[in-house]
Formats: sequence, structure tokens, C-alpha cells
Amino acid sequence: MHITIIGGGIAGLATAFYLEKRAREQGREIQYVLLERSDRWGGKITTESVDGFLIEGGPDLLLTQKPAGIQLCKDLGLADRLISTNSDRQRTFLVRDGKLVAFPEDFSLVPARFWPLVRSPLYSFCGKVRMGLEVFVPRRRDEGDESLASFIGRRLGVEAVNIGGAMLAGIHSADAERLSMRCAFPMYVAMEQRYGSLIKGVRAMRKTRAKSSAMFQTLIGGMGELVDALVAQLDGDLRRGVAVGAVRKTDGGFEVVAGDEVIETDVVVMATPAYVSADLVADFAPDLSLLLRGVRYVSTATVSLGYRKRDVEGQHDFEGFGFLSPKHEGRRITACTWVSTKLNFRAPDDGVLVRTFVGGAGREDLVDLDDEALIAQSREELEDLMGLTADPVFARIFRWQRGRPQFDVGHLDRVAEMEHLAAQVGGLFLTGSAYRGSAIPDCIVQAVDTVDRILGEV
Repeated sequence: MHITIIGGGIAGLATAFYLEKRAREQGREIQYVLLERSDRWGGKITTESVDGFLIEGGPDLLLTQKPAGIQLCKDLGLADRLISTNSDRQRTFLVRDGKLVAFPEDFSLVPARFWPLVRSPLYSFCGKVRMGLEVFVPRRRDEGDESLASFIGRRLGVEAVNIGGAMLAGIHSADAERLSMRCAFPMYVAMEQRYGSLIKGVRAMRKTRAKSSAMFQTLIGGMGELVDALVAQLDGDLRRGVAVGAVRKTDGGFEVVAGDEVIETDVVVMATPAYVSADLVADFAPDLSLLLRGVRYVSTATVSLGYRKRDVEGQHDFEGFGFLSPKHEGRRITACTWVSTKLNFRAPDDGVLVRTFVGGAGREDLVDLDDEALIAQSREELEDLMGLTADPVFARIFRWQRGRPQFDVGHLDRVAEMEHLAAQVGGLFLTGSAYRGSAIPDCIVQAVDTVDRILGEV
């Protein structure tokens, strides 16, 4: 059996890794080629080191509640390289009326404890009462999808939409009015159905979760370690800098035009953005191509700034993980992470590292600014919000044009139809961030599922 995997991001790499692993376990012989258009592996996972600072251009953490990411690290022998965020400094702030206001302790969307919410200046008295009344809101009977804004407004009120909703939408660089709850945050949907209340559900889960368990982990050397370990352990035919010009369906499988070569293959796994996959399947699966083109994407960028600690002393204390900026605040950055506070091994002892986020739904034009303007706007926002006037010792920009898939309401139903149409072709599989979740663990879960389906069918 010969398999062609198109796309060398985390989904394609994980597909190759588990394809080898499962085939060995089953005593099966396979051959595969992994094709990546760019000159590097990892997609949006990219880690750089500059003068003792460790910079992440894309995702930097693994959510432990989605164990596939941690499991892959263990499967690769990286368990002893995992570190957690610094739990003693995990305060997060929200920009409100131009000021940084701390989220209540042990709080994200739903208050797990009563008194921190009562004491918080983030919500009005009426907003706090409305959130407290959530325990009396009946569970939704309709099983159809709904937007993040609709879900939060229904259960927790309008203020929660503007605060907690803005925070959750920001994770996906999305619009809360359009973001699918079932796809982006299925745990809250399940919590409502199981407990009848988000507050009751969060409190029940808090009792069962170990106090010492961290919500996020990463690797000492950054997420690039994960990519390096994957590539080092793969035995297949790995090709970078090879663009796929066409995929053709044949009686016996497929022909993949890769550069100047035509690869005959039994199976094709498309671990590419949906719009790339749409072009590749257009000739033999036009209906599937049309659905793939319907997945919207937005552009984002990150700006990492490194400072000498002595230059920022007295300007800001950096006691926390950073802040989020809701769209209605009109800021030119959507968030800022105080990286060197959040994680160890990210800056030298005399350094401070921060990372700002730009673009996303409704703010994509800012990503197209030139480097000087993009850095300047981040510095101006940090000066206004944090009093940070020091000159950075370096700045590093990563732009992700059409890099974030948007999970609009009804997304999972459309994905199910895509999978059905791909199955009708036979030997064609779709995997990656455009389908059933865009976080690293989501992509790994989809990769494992793809491998199981390939080996189950062929």
C-alpha cells in the first residue's frame, strides 16, 4: 500500500508518525511520501532563539484537557521535556475602558467560586446577579448548533458575552456572533446537557480535578521541539520544497503531480488548508471542492518584543500572564502575553519577553502593515495600556495570511458532508485544522482517526 500525505504541518506529521506506529503494531507493510510545499516542517509551529530569548511564532501551549498533544510528546520520548505554566502568576487581565482589569481568581467564562466574582470590578452588580442566576436557566432542548454569543448570552447574560465571549472568541481570532459552539467549545455544550448549568458543571469538575494539575503545558525548548522530534523519528519519504500541482483520480488510486514527478499512490491524505484542498479535488470531486471553499479563513500576526529587565523596571510589574482586548475597545492589538512570566526558559535572567497578537475577524487589514508600522502600533498600545516606554532589544514578526480557519455555526454538519463526499471518492482523506478543531491536540486526534480509517479500509 502506498500513501501520499500532502502537507507537513502538525496534522501531516502526526499522520505519518501514527501511520508508521500503527502499521508496525499490526505487522503491516506500508510506503508513504510526505510532501511539504515550503522549505520547513511544522506549518504554524515555529520556534526561534534570539540572544537567549525563545520565540514562538505560532501556537505555544498544549491544553492538558485535550490529552492527545501530551500523549504524542510521550510517544516521542519527550515526557521529561514537558513543563507547565507558572501557576503562581496566572492572573489574566481584560482591557476595559482603556485600563487593565484582572479577571476574578479561578475564573474564565464561568465563575467556579462566588466571592472572587462578587469582589471583581470587571462586572456590574446586575451582570453579577445575572451570572449567578445561570443555575436556574433551563438546559437547551434544541440539539442544533448555535453561536458562541447566543450560547453565552442565553446562559450568562449580555455582559458575559462582552467579556467572557470576547475572550473565547479571541482564542480563534473569530467573531462571537458567528463562531460555532459545538465545534469550538463542545465541552460547555456537553456541560449544559449533563449538569443543566455551567456553574454546577464547573464546580463538579473542579472537585474531581487535581489541584496540582496544570491546564497548559509545553516543551522546554518550545513547540519546535515537537516538530523536530517527529521529523527525526519518521522513516518515510519526506520531501520539503515540493509543491503539489494536481491530484488526478485513476482506476487504481491516484496520480499526484509533485514538482516534475508523477507519484502513483493508493491513498491521498490532504493535510492542507481547505482552500488548497479545494483546488486539488476540483476535477474529480466538484461538490466536495465547493464545500471546502466555503471554509472561511482570517489573517493574523504576532509581534514578539524582547526587553532588558533593567529598562522596564518601574514601568510595569508583569505579574500575570497578560491581557485580552475585546473588539469593542477599538485597540490595534487583540491580546498580549507576558511570555517570560507565563513560562520559564523563555528569556534570559536579565530579560523580559512579551508577544502581541494582531488581526483576526474584522481586523485583518492591520496584518498587512509593514514591519516598522506593525512594531510601532504594538509598542504604542503597550505604552498606553502598560506604561511600557522602553526600547526593545529586538522585535520579531510572524504573519499568517489566511492562517486561521473560522468555524461558523453549522460547521460540523458541513464537515460531516465533506467526509461523506471524500469517502465516496475512495482512498481520499481530509485532516487538519480546518475541520474538527484547530488546536494542536485537535489536529493530532484527527490524524490518529485518519490513520485508523486508512488501515481499516485498505
